[in-house]
Amino acid sequence: MKKLLFFVVALTVLIACSKTEEEKVESADQETVTTQETQQPVVSRRYEIKSGVVFYDAPMGTKQELYFDYYGAKELFVTSIDLGVAKSKNIAIRKDGFSYMYEEGKTEGQKRKWVTNDMDYSKADPKTLERYKVKDLGTEVIGGKECKKFSAEFGSSPILTWTWNNIMVKSITKMGGNDFVIEATKIQDTSVDPKMFELPDGVTFKEM
Repeated sequence: MKKLLFFVVALTVLIACSKTEEEKVESADQETVTTQETQQPVVSRRYEIKSGVVFYDAPMGTKQELYFDYYGAKELFVTSIDLGVAKSKNIAIRKDGFSYMYEEGKTEGQKRKWVTNDMDYSKADPKTLERYKVKDLGTEVIGGKECKKFSAEFGSSPILTWTWNNIMVKSITKMGGNDFVIEATKIQDTSVDPKMFELPDGVTFKEM
């Protein structure tokens, strides 16, 4: 179930990221372990707002939270799943060109290169636009905000995405005859505590 939820979120990002498929996972003999921050070039400007907070409702009662600063060069993304008998909270801290992912309560996580782009699909390269059949559908007001609207196809899964200032406001992905909807319930243009982007004590990150 969690894999399905993460796949739905990933669809929105993959279409906009022309370099995602170029990323290669290092071989096992190159794997290293790190608990320290490594200085790397930051991700280029992703959003048109310097800092903010976005809360999402996702499929199957999942809640998601996005905190960002420096126009998206630093992000904290939290996915909380509550199935009653089972709960989990997965956290991704993205900064300095890397994504640090771990589950709350666990002592091990993963460190990967953060290969991404902004959410303005019109800036994707022509090959990506053609491959995923990206279409600009103009604008539409969602939650009182005038959003850019795009359609695309990822494999056999059509997807509609609405963005505001390059921030995803809503996405609908069709899978197995069902619509999987992720929609922002609150978007705040506000400052974010820098401590939120610090790596947690007690968690070891394996570089993948």
